[in-house]
Amino acid sequence: MQSWNNLSMAVSPSEKIAHARSLCEQARWPEALAFAQAWAAETPADAKAWYYSGIALAASGRLIDAETSYRRALKLDVSDFKAWNNLAALLFGAMNRPVDAAQCLMQALQIDPGNQLGWANLASMNGQLGRHAQALECADRALALDPQMVEAQLHRARAAQALGKTEIVRAASEALAGLPPEKFKRTR
Repeated sequence: MQSWNNLSMAVSPSEKIAHARSLCEQARWPEALAFAQAWAAETPADAKAWYYSGIALAASGRLIDAETSYRRALKLDVSDFKAWNNLAALLFGAMNRPVDAAQCLMQALQIDPGNQLGWANLASMNGQLGRHAQALECADRALALDPQMVEAQLHRARAAQALGKTEIVRAASEALAGLPPEKFKRTR
């Protein structure tokens, strides 16, 4: 087993990412934070160190610190879709800053317009903000990329229901009914 107490040894960036990801997947937040902070101290110009620090800080309830870490990661790598997406989720869900969150997600989608999860997330945000026409458009964008995306179908149906578009609600319901059961398992 790899010792992670001394990062100055020859450890590749991909090994650091794999270890940080593993700690996060196991919800070992204090260890993930300690690892990411040591990594950032050793290599302050490595955006991934700040990204994983942001994840651990957010999970630990240190929201302002998490925002700072994500923004530091994005200053180093403005093209990191996941950092923009996570910052958007943090701002929207935990910090009650929906306008800032939507701007972050739009920035992410400018980087990767083919990211169906990003479009589904923006559909969800717009729906929660009462912007049902925009939510429907975003859900349709996600479904154009993945017609079997359960979350996008659900966002589409909710937006259509709010807009009184029963034919779209019916179509989304039929599409959901036709999907195989494994499509309903939550993904990350």
